[in-house]
Amino acid sequence: MTSEHDRLRASLHDLADVAEPADMYERAINRSRRIGRREAAVGTGAAMAVLVVLASGLWQMPRSKHENIPVATGSRAAGSATPSASVSPAGAGASPTGSPGDLAGAPVPTQRPQGKPPKQPKTAKPKSRTLSDLPGHVFYRERDSDPDVVRMSPGQGSAEVVLANAPSSVGISPDGYRIAYVSDGKLLVNESGGESKQVATDVVAADQAPVWSPEGSRLLVATSAPGVLDLESGAITPLPDGLASGQHFRWSGDGSTLVYATSYCGLKVADGDAGTSTSVPVLGDKQPQDNPDGLAACKPTSVDATGRRVTVPLQTTGQSTTGTDTADAVVDTATGDLEVLPVAGTVVGAVFDPDGNLLVRTEHDGKRLLSLFDSSNTLRVQAKEPPSVRGLDLLAYTR
Repeated sequence: MTSEHDRLRASLHDLADVAEPADMYERAINRSRRIGRREAAVGTGAAMAVLVVLASGLWQMPRSKHENIPVATGSRAAGSATPSASVSPAGAGASPTGSPGDLAGAPVPTQRPQGKPPKQPKTAKPKSRTLSDLPGHVFYRERDSDPDVVRMSPGQGSAEVVLANAPSSVGISPDGYRIAYVSDGKLLVNESGGESKQVATDVVAADQAPVWSPEGSRLLVATSAPGVLDLESGAITPLPDGLASGQHFRWSGDGSTLVYATSYCGLKVADGDAGTSTSVPVLGDKQPQDNPDGLAACKPTSVDATGRRVTVPLQTTGQSTTGTDTADAVVDTATGDLEVLPVAGTVVGAVFDPDGNLLVRTEHDGKRLLSLFDSSNTLRVQAKEPPSVRGLDLLAYTR
């Protein structure tokens, strides 16, 4: 028995010598790491599952929480149809169909600031500040009925009355030496203050002052309809039927274009003798989305050399045209935009000559200035206006 016990004891002793001691702390650390890795894997898998569900659109809030949310939409014109498609509360400018900004695919006009000029540019610096450097002739008229017409020639340093008590609106020839006007239905031409000569009858001037062609051999007048008078032959050729309803026609300096007003105080442009015309955008348009400032132009007064720009007395739709013959704005006939002039003060007169030079009359700090821009918009002359014409309206500028 004893020998058996001894052999067992010896075997156990040998086994103890071979076995290595167990580190329980190391085992605990390893187990903790395995559990952490397992939990991270489970968390990542759960997050991925949530993302998949969200992307697939299976998760939604209850529909009743969206149904009564008010959605702001642009105002519609009276009587316009309401789209049947529902409008989702999308971000600004988003739309179910159509271009950005559309409502349920319905086209929305592009909004742009019309009428009011952009920020005033830097005032231009003139080449000269001497009035005598202003070429040609500047014409003025009194503001009362039967006004005197005054011609100022800066180069000569003189101002004189060239037509006293004008009975109608007048037309100044391109050379500045002839004046056409209407008296009792008779079309008269006065040359350099001499005797007036009758050249036509049955002419009216209420909606069409006599307007000289750029070369000075014809006059655009109104009889029963607008027409062109050849001064040499005395024949009047009516304008094409498509232009018969127009008024206040003006030629461009090159003679290729006619700009005129409509009965609703808009502007149109016609090429030469064509019977069709193109409307100038914005002005006279009664749609608030296209003409938010309600701007109108009832009487174009002069056109540049090409027909691209026209001077007008700027008005609002519905405003009376009485006493609005003096232009105070320049309009781009292609866009309807108002041109911003690089001059200080308030524009109280603006007129083109046949060559496309623009004379601008301004009032600033109690002074009146005349600024002459050439056809490339370079400010050639800016000089103080003589006090003798201060109380008169700017009428025309000629070569």
